Amino acid sequence: MHWLSGRTTLVLLAAAGLLTCSAGSAVAGQAAAPASVAKWTKISTGTGLGLASAGLYRTADGRLHVAWARKDGTTYSMHYSTIGSGAKLLNTGTIVSKWAGVSFYPRLIAAAKGGMRLVFSGGNGKNGSPYDLGAMYSATSGSAGMTWTLAPGALSHSGLVSLTDDAAVAEPDGTPVASWAAGDLLDYHIGISPTVPDPNPDHSVSVGAGSVVIGPTLARAKDGSIAVAWFTSSGQANQGYWVDQILPTPKGKVKAPGSGGKNLGNNQPLEAVAFTARVGGGEYLAYCVPTKILLCGHIALWRVGAAKAVTVPGSATGQASHVAIAASPGGYLWIGWFDSGMGKIRLVRTSAAATKFGAVRTIAAPPKLGILSDVQIEASKGAADVIALMQQNVPSASPLYWDTQVKP
Repeated sequence: MHWLSGRTTLVLLAAAGLLTCSAGSAVAGQAAAPASVAKWTKISTGTGLGLASAGLYRTADGRLHVAWARKDGTTYSMHYSTIGSGAKLLNTGTIVSKWAGVSFYPRLIAAAKGGMRLVFSGGNGKNGSPYDLGAMYSATSGSAGMTWTLAPGALSHSGLVSLTDDAAVAEPDGTPVASWAAGDLLDYHIGISPTVPDPNPDHSVSVGAGSVVIGPTLARAKDGSIAVAWFTSSGQANQGYWVDQILPTPKGKVKAPGSGGKNLGNNQPLEAVAFTARVGGGEYLAYCVPTKILLCGHIALWRVGAAKAVTVPGSATGQASHVAIAASPGGYLWIGWFDSGMGKIRLVRTSAAATKFGAVRTIAAPPKLGILSDVQIEASKGAADVIALMQQNVPSASPLYWDTQVKP
């Protein structure tokens, strides 16, 4: 049994201390806003995984459901946490355990009757089992998210689905769509089959020979169309952030303005690409714009198809990384990132039309900041839940998921 890693040697994962907080100060001329007090809630046990990303889904009752993977010695497990108002941890439990491998990038999407579907790759390590083929699998739960059932069938034809760099979304009728990095291809699959692997073929977007796909993210627009965004790592002209509509029909990939190229820093996202569909219309991508000396000169916000991107205020310190984005009711967008010079997380919300920005907020990172390796935002009810994966600066620490809530 084999699984591909979506990243070759985690391209520039340790590229300069983007993962490790430094005590440096902000770039001159960029005044740091005072840090507001953040109430962080620990929502996981130690995961043993620094390169990871949680699955997020909010049910109609307003509760946020978080799916996360954990390394348990020589095996792996998948867990859930349920978050209520005020970042309160309501429930946590196990979805699958003692697998030979599970996706470090599990994804939660809508399922029938208000429930959820967990989409993940891996294998249970049991010879002859249909769940030991390295395909894309799923598990389902009702809206409470406390009882999970491994679903029959597969969401991929390939048995070489990566354990990182996975993505998923549901079509308007609930049909799941999965995507994953496969070297110089971005693979995706539509629907689920009762057999493993799915006899229906996977589809691919070629990003260029010798390139590596990193951090794909799927988003469904207001009209029901589905697009995928990713980062192409190559060191050549095609390096940068790309978007391609894949459903109902492929439109052809387009590169985000100023998002990378030859002789520029490898400004990969170090997590899933910050890509979302705005309530009211439009798909938006947030990304670091590189220079010859900086991996992130500033963060850009781009409405897909626009001729230009706009600069996100407060992001031009030269120390931004781990960019996240989330859509909010009324057309607002939240953009967040980690500033390693400040050792803090910064947030800004756009106007309802996503043409202007509100005040930049600076919040303290989770306590005893050591290594921060992932930032995500979920804001489908208005307030922003900020999810951070961080290893504390204490002996024998293991990366933990934390949550805090920021009101509009």
